[in-house]
Parts: sequence; C-alpha cells; structure tokens
Amino acid sequence: MIFVNEFKLKKLILQPSERIAYSVKRSVIHLIFSHEQEVVFSMGPGMEMRLAKHSNYLFYEQDRDFQFELYAIEPSFIIALEIPIEALHGIMAKGTDDLNFRATDVLEKERYHKLNSNAPEVIEAIEQCIALDNLLLIEAKKYELLSHYFVQKDVQTYKCPFLNQKENVEKVRMAKKLLLNDLQNSPTIKELAKEVGMNEHNLKSGFKEIYAKPIHSFLKDHKMMTARELIDSREFKVNEIAEQLGYSNVSHFIEAFKKKFGLTPKQYELNSMGS
Repeated sequence: MIFVNEFKLKKLILQPSERIAYSVKRSVIHLIFSHEQEVVFSMGPGMEMRLAKHSNYLFYEQDRDFQFELYAIEPSFIIALEIPIEALHGIMAKGTDDLNFRATDVLEKERYHKLNSNAPEVIEAIEQCIALDNLLLIEAKKYELLSHYFVQKDVQTYKCPFLNQKENVEKVRMAKKLLLNDLQNSPTIKELAKEVGMNEHNLKSGFKEIYAKPIHSFLKDHKMMTARELIDSREFKVNEIAEQLGYSNVSHFIEAFKKKFGLTPKQYELNSMGS
C-alpha cells in the first residue's frame, strides 16, 4: 500500500535533436529499457555508454545522487522503472515470492550496474506500455515488467546448491510466512527450523539466499515498514504499535524506528501530517 506512489514507471520519447536529463537518486533502483533503437547515456565529455536496442540497464547507488543525459540517433521510446530499495524489500516481504532473483547481487551492495538483453516477455510488455494511455493499466504493467526482468527462465535463480531442491525452497518460504504471521510473538530461528523440518544452518543460509537478508534483519525491516504503515493509518499510539510489533520496551521500538528512517515515530507522524 505505501509503495504504490514510490514505485514509478516513466515513458520517455527521445528525438534525434534533443537530450533528456535523467536524475539518479540514491537508494533507488533505476531500470531503463530500450525499444527498437540504440540509446546513448552521456555522463560527461568522453564518458558515454551505449545501450543496444531491446536491452536494459539496471543501476543502483546507495550513497550518491547524480545526473546524466539520454539521447538517440533515431526517434526512440524508453521505459524506465524507478523503485526505492525499501519498496522492493516491501514487495518481497509481503509475499511476492515470484520475484526470486539473485537479490544479494543488488540489495547488499553500495553500487550495482548491469546490462542485459530484454527477454521476449519484456519486449512484449514494453510494446504494450508504449501503446497504453490508461493509467491503471500502466500501473499494472510496471509490476509485470519488474517480474519479467527478475524472473528470467534462462538464468539460474539460486546461487546456493542447497536451494536447487524445490522442497527446501518451499520450506524456506513457509518459514518466512510463519515468521511474519504473528509479529507480536515472532518465533525463534530454532522454533522455525523445527516447524518447517530443516536444520538451523540450512534455514539461515537458504533464507538469506532467497530474501537477501538474514532472518533477524528481514524481520526487523518488516516490522519497521509495518510500523510506518500503522503510523500512517493514524489509528494507534506509539506504545500500541510497539506492542503489536512485539516490543516490550517502547524506547527500543523508537530507537529501531529512528535508526531505520532517521526520525522518531512521533517526528515521522508530524512530518507526514504536514506534507
């Protein structure tokens, strides 16, 4: 719910006579798809990168903003997806297990850049995006594009050999569901391992491979994103939210929230009320 406005799809039209400025924001995954023409990324004099037709460029910078220019020799369409890293975490945390990409490649690095050719499904989705004017349909297409990009049939989804066994993957997914089922009384890793029938080592390594974070970090991040949703709802006091999320000490909850978002829950609430 809170990620809808943060996850954006942009349609850009490049004419041969113009250059378009493109801003890259820190902690946001930018994914640019070319269509039927080559696109040039200009970062400055003598610093250009060419994106072939029917290709894509994913880039992510954790600590800096920057800007470059886009241009093309012939008229060309570009589709750009922009999704904050926390929004992607949120999509994964809320059960969208179809996005089983090699998450550690992106989510655990300060800087990540990757060029790829568009899969046939991506090409088709891009053509549909270009043809669409209906905002609701375009909104749906951005999730379809994200899924097609990260779920490629010709690449190995998991790096960990242990996860090649479908049964083990399902056990890890079940562990995630159990972990998030009752945030007030979250199970321990030992309890999770026993419940899903895995040893603790395999559960921890498998969980990190699929969801890009250790179990404790994943749970903490999910609690903080849930806390933000609850604050946005204006239905609960800070101490009530802390209790719902399993914090016996309110100050520990406030400290965790501030570490995550840079504001205390109260400061966040006041800021969001004023915006």
